[in-house]
Amino acid sequence: MKISDINLRIIQDSRGEDTLEVVVIADALTAIASVPAGKSKGKHEVFSQDPTACLTKLEEVKDKILNVDFVSVSEFDNRLKELDGTINKSNLGGNLILVLSIAFTKLLAKSNNLQTYQLIEQVMEKKSRKFPYLYFNLIGGGLHAKDSLPFQEYLLVAKFASPLEGLEYAKLQVSKLKEDIIKNFGEERYGDEGAFAIKNNDPLLGLEILKRNVDNQNVSLALDVAASTFYENGQYKIGEKTFDTSTMLDLYKSLISAFPLLSIEDPFSEDDKEGFRQIYALLKDTIWIIGDDLTVTSKILIQKAYDGREITGVIIKPNQIGSVSETLNAIKLAKNLGLKIIVSHRSGETNDDFIADLAFGVGADGLKSGSPTQPQRMIKYNRLIEIEKQIS
Repeated sequence: MKISDINLRIIQDSRGEDTLEVVVIADALTAIASVPAGKSKGKHEVFSQDPTACLTKLEEVKDKILNVDFVSVSEFDNRLKELDGTINKSNLGGNLILVLSIAFTKLLAKSNNLQTYQLIEQVMEKKSRKFPYLYFNLIGGGLHAKDSLPFQEYLLVAKFASPLEGLEYAKLQVSKLKEDIIKNFGEERYGDEGAFAIKNNDPLLGLEILKRNVDNQNVSLALDVAASTFYENGQYKIGEKTFDTSTMLDLYKSLISAFPLLSIEDPFSEDDKEGFRQIYALLKDTIWIIGDDLTVTSKILIQKAYDGREITGVIIKPNQIGSVSETLNAIKLAKNLGLKIIVSHRSGETNDDFIADLAFGVGADGLKSGSPTQPQRMIKYNRLIEIEKQIS
């Protein structure tokens, strides 16, 4: 497929910050893509270029992309990486490469009369046709909400076979939680991802509120601790208390016994490998131990974490690695290793729904896209419902 034109512009993400949107054209076909940005980042994520600089960077390489016959996503991505010429995409930027990569993937699917998830299935060489569990961030904290709970995300996990049923249940929970929080805490505040924010330092509080409102056997809870954000000099600072690796592990053991937790993401800092090894050894058969900052959608880091017996699952965020083909390669590896896969949005999101097709196309175990209170989150869940209608 030959691209005849590329139009790149700057838009605002859900936090009102600049990001990229592109329209890629091939004859009568067009595809639009935009990319998110994270606030809580792993230090090994690829470089994100200033969006204004990306406009200039594209013009510098545009003639080396247009009217070239690319037959696969990997071939297109490899050309972009060659043009970038760096290990961490610090020239063109992972954000510029990814927005072009996503748009090309969508366009290639259209040119073959396929849905985007169907093209992804072809690349993965497998049709799973299962819907992921929906991870709804309903109570937020950490870097995503000022003056709030210490852990970053307190999640409702809808395990319904139908994404429509899961979304409707989550919407009901939002209404119940709003009443609960206003009654007990006297205010209604929201974080970056549309989750409720509560002024309190108790790490258990978010789980306690969720537990007393959940009333369905098809629902579990989950945590994104984002422990790297409050880790310094070998210690974890939570409110006025300080924890070491051992006492953090004791905290997680008590949480698992008290709450119906399916998974814990980033329970320890990416620099605290011993913490990951300890929780893996103790709880690998009880709960999903998910790496995010530790693995950043990198084949190399996923393999290291697996070999080190540190995780049983991974978060997949395409903008951590910077291209669709590298994202799919990371997922292939994770699947081959038997790891759980949770495809995730970022805290600064756009109206692009690509990750929904990605999650369904690869047969992911979960899709994490925030609270159903923001349109940038809802568009991902609604795309899954569209797919549900298409295949039913």
